[in-house]
Amino acid sequence: MMSLRSTTAIILLFLTLSLAACQANPVESSPSPSPSPNFAATSTPILPTQTTAIQTASVVPSPTAMQRTGKEFSSLESELIAGVDWYIVIQDANSGEILFERNPHSAFHPASMIKIPTAMAVLSILEDQDCTLEDLKTTGINGTNFDRLLEDMVVRSEESAADALEYFARGDNQLRKKLDAWGLTNTKYDPRTSTAHELLTSLRLLYEGKVLNEGKTQFLLTLMGEYTENDQILLGKLTGQFSECVFLNKRGTMLNPTIVSDMGILKCSEQSWYLVVAGTPSVGSTATFEDIQASIEDFAVAFASLVK
Repeated sequence: MMSLRSTTAIILLFLTLSLAACQANPVESSPSPSPSPNFAATSTPILPTQTTAIQTASVVPSPTAMQRTGKEFSSLESELIAGVDWYIVIQDANSGEILFERNPHSAFHPASMIKIPTAMAVLSILEDQDCTLEDLKTTGINGTNFDRLLEDMVVRSEESAADALEYFARGDNQLRKKLDAWGLTNTKYDPRTSTAHELLTSLRLLYEGKVLNEGKTQFLLTLMGEYTENDQILLGKLTGQFSECVFLNKRGTMLNPTIVSDMGILKCSEQSWYLVVAGTPSVGSTATFEDIQASIEDFAVAFASLVK
């Protein structure tokens, strides 16, 4: 764990800074995160009811696929290996129907997936302080601007950036207040826990533009869509099945304890889905990290075959 957690003076400083970040913490500006190659950076978030150039070019699911019900997705069960505690929710973003779930309300360690609710809370707090997107480049914590810290946390999953932003958000108990207001009451940090249902809720609230203004919604979605070298693993297998669709996601993996997880928003033309899939070995199980990863990837391919 980074020294940020153990140094009382630093923690107190972060808590104080959260009260007036945009006015009191100017830093040298750094370049904005580069737009994702697979997600257009526009001034407006891409919402389920909107039409954009990306949507026009995307593969349009057949009417049959768009009318599938949750019962037809029960076959996905066969892709989940035994000896693993699974935490899964898949929701049709257009109809709101839950297509598949496993232990949706059971708490588990979400690894880096919790960084999406954290980023949402940080951006919402800054929004309350009238911070603009330009302000994110010139204000921050300990000499690093918010723009770069958020990119480091969401795109590169850097724990030092996550710790700094978490402590900033905890000032005046704002982090807890934000999460509770959004219904994320089981998303916690000491230790990190959440549920598949709450993680999916965070995706839905973000994508529908219900927690941030348009600019900051687009900013975070763009970070989630930035390409990284591991984007083809786990639920990233979906992109190989839908070459022109958009997948905005955040993976979460750990070796001790073993946790393999991924969550994201799959958008194909006017149809979208929210997916949260996580697995950890059951007590006494011999399932390995690689076993769970392979199972999630098979699950993703099977899901794609159902909605094509």
